[in-house]
Amino acid sequence: MVVFYHYIGVPNAKIGHQGRSEALAWGTSAANIFPHSLHQAATFGWTGVELFFMISGFVICMSGWGRRPADFFVSRVVRLVPAYWTATLLTAAVLMAFPKLTSGINPSMVLTNFTMVQSAYGIANLVPAYWTLFVELTFYLLFGLVAIGGVTYRRMVTFCVLWSVASIPAANSHNPVLNMIINPPYSPFFIAGIAFFLIYKFGSNLLLWAIVAYSWLIAVNQPHTSPPPQVVILISAFFVIMAVVATHHLDRVSWRWLTVAGALTYPLYLIHQDIGFTVFAYLRGSVPPLLLAVLTYLTMLAAAWVIHRAVERPVAPLLKARLSEAVSRVRLSGPRQPAAAAAGAAMAAGAAMAGGPAMAGGPAMAGGPVPNGHSAGATANGHGPNGYGPNGHGPNGHGPNGHGPNGRGPNTAVANGAAPTGAAASGRAANDTAMDESGANGSGGGPDGGAHGSEPVRNGSAHGGAGGTGHAGRAHGGHPPGQRVGAGHGIATHGASGRPGAVPTGVGANGSSGAGRD
Repeated sequence: MVVFYHYIGVPNAKIGHQGRSEALAWGTSAANIFPHSLHQAATFGWTGVELFFMISGFVICMSGWGRRPADFFVSRVVRLVPAYWTATLLTAAVLMAFPKLTSGINPSMVLTNFTMVQSAYGIANLVPAYWTLFVELTFYLLFGLVAIGGVTYRRMVTFCVLWSVASIPAANSHNPVLNMIINPPYSPFFIAGIAFFLIYKFGSNLLLWAIVAYSWLIAVNQPHTSPPPQVVILISAFFVIMAVVATHHLDRVSWRWLTVAGALTYPLYLIHQDIGFTVFAYLRGSVPPLLLAVLTYLTMLAAAWVIHRAVERPVAPLLKARLSEAVSRVRLSGPRQPAAAAAGAAMAAGAAMAGGPAMAGGPAMAGGPVPNGHSAGATANGHGPNGYGPNGHGPNGHGPNGHGPNGRGPNTAVANGAAPTGAAASGRAANDTAMDESGANGSGGGPDGGAHGSEPVRNGSAHGGAGGTGHAGRAHGGHPPGQRVGAGHGIATHGASGRPGAVPTGVGANGSSGAGRD
């Protein structure tokens, strides 16, 4: 549609900012050389851009699903850059070799056009049709930001609603930065495409169809207000076609040809305008206009196929592999815990969780209560701010000889969902459910820390063996084996001493401590 518009529908076809006003591709207005009905039909071909944006919303949401933002970035670079750079070089070479319609090509302008963001810096597009690429890039930016953390149904619905709302004040803000990012004239098409994909993937519901309907109501007057009826009909037809696709009514139709057409559409769009106009300027006196337009279109289509086969297909895998490798290095270059410290933490945690000596060290420094009942102060080998020290527990309170996955130890029987990070970490069971512990992993206590007692535990009751000091000078209050204790809801009580059978004072109704808790 866009090629049809440029070749036959544009009244005064010329090479955009690089063309001289008196140098028209056809030497006169297209209305003077083509049949009136054909020219009139072609004048509405610009709406193909709106259809393209809607398809882009659908396809980008589909291709980004299940991918990390970095992978989405790689896929977009691989899809856009090889053909774009090839088309930019080819167009610049043609315009310099056949300058009949140009007023000169500025090399610096060509170089900046390789970035695709030349419009943001006030640099002219080498090819006027390149303006749509910057609109696409802003959409990719917004989508990529929303995709951080994963593309989900909730995120996409929220994105559609917030973008629609943000477009309202941006439409009349006259703020160029806001308009560039939010892009009110074209946001309804991208939003509708995303909503159509959600319908395609998850099925219809009132909210998604409301998003589509709202986008259509705005789109029929965008990007030009008060459009002729033909434009309203065409844009409405685009919405109907997308709705048919989204509701799976075309699933049984074979679309093998569409894969090839989709692959050629992008390079064709990139090269057709200025190169085609140059062909018209040099051959318009030798070939009838309509035939020349058709032959030029077929030539551009063949050139697009060559770009796809000779550039995109061989370059894309190599570029993807190199970019993926580079992105992986960035991802792995973040701060990591030193191996020695991690190993020491795991060994210390294993000793403590298995019932052996706890972390060595004198009494903890006074510092007031902290979330798990441990003092905020620390000795050299004592607890840190969260009760864990450099030689204490490993990740989630598990050590190599301590609890295994889901809080289970080698000799520990767990019922009803013991705490995922180990009962010893805070004495709190997941979802306040009961848990039973028995066996070698909880009998008695050692001189430097109580182990889990062999008593049954209910509702997060305190547990611990008889013994001396616990973590950094604390001991878990112990109870005689087999005795049921504590009625708290998930918070372990910590005693100041390890006397067997002693329950720390000040335990409240919900297991919270009073005067007896440090």
